[in-house]
Amino acid sequence: MSQPLTRFAIEAAISKYGPVLQIHPYETYNPCSVEWFLSHCTLIDSKSPFHNIVHPTQTQLPHTPKEGTRYYLKIEEAVKPGDISTAKAYVNAFWVPEQTYTDLQFWFFSAYNGHGTALFSSLLLNKLAHTGTIDLSPLGEHVGDWEYAAIRIDNNTQDMIGIMLSAHGKNIFYDKAAVEKQFKLTKDTHPVIYSSLNGHANFPSTGPNYTEHRRILGTPVGLDFNLLNSTADGGKSLDCSQYYELVNAPWLKDISKYADSVKLKVVSPAWVSYPYRWGPEGTAIHMDAKTLGNFLVAALGEKEADPLLNTPVVLAASWLLHVFVTADINGAGAPSGQGPWSGHY
Repeated sequence: MSQPLTRFAIEAAISKYGPVLQIHPYETYNPCSVEWFLSHCTLIDSKSPFHNIVHPTQTQLPHTPKEGTRYYLKIEEAVKPGDISTAKAYVNAFWVPEQTYTDLQFWFFSAYNGHGTALFSSLLLNKLAHTGTIDLSPLGEHVGDWEYAAIRIDNNTQDMIGIMLSAHGKNIFYDKAAVEKQFKLTKDTHPVIYSSLNGHANFPSTGPNYTEHRRILGTPVGLDFNLLNSTADGGKSLDCSQYYELVNAPWLKDISKYADSVKLKVVSPAWVSYPYRWGPEGTAIHMDAKTLGNFLVAALGEKEADPLLNTPVVLAASWLLHVFVTADINGAGAPSGQGPWSGHY
């Protein structure tokens, strides 16, 4: 029967396999620590504004039970760029009885998530005619961004047997063979995780990393769409084997039932149980399909767009607004309330 990892084993695995988060060299919105972020926020109590707290400490954050959308965090403008000098990975260790492995989830926090960037191509008789990129701002922007990369550890051998990466709400698993093939390792054992420009989605290598591909019509004319998640070397980095905090390992919260003295207790910091948004409530993106459609035509470099292109442009604009407005500039949800935190990938 597989036994859970001790605190000592968790720390040893982090020391050996902790990833290196590689930031894009043109990144504007860098990671930061929770403490630094809170020092640039006001905790808003929408039910009792007189109880608002400027620059709250984590112990002043409300906890469960959650009261709808009563509380949220309002940021100062200066917080948006983040501060990587304060950044660290927050490690959530996920294991349940009978499970033969433990997922060490390295959660990264950024104060702000930047705009999306898209690659559009117009189609003529289903073949590419013109191509252009477009800055989709403010689409994709929101306050507070939680992303993670998980290292899967075999409980018996304590070897790394896989990696899980978050990317725009998706969780992509790479088994041991895929890790060896697709990831760069530093110091032989530490995988490099590439964070995409503005959006902070995680990938195993450099490149455009296209996602959300859609093709709208095509004959006689149409549009081809990809969301760009650019990753590159040359920027700042965060060594998670050195800069981290173990914030959750449920089986180590009460160690009294264990005889092994190596199983040291793990106490979660107060912010872990904060159930509200890491940002504002009730914000909305102000852009209509017509305006976005004009941007698309301009990005394609077509001086006088074929009237037949109007239909796919309108369809693309309507689709984009629908996708991004569902993830508007309200703050991100607390990590403990997200599926991966409890193993729901």
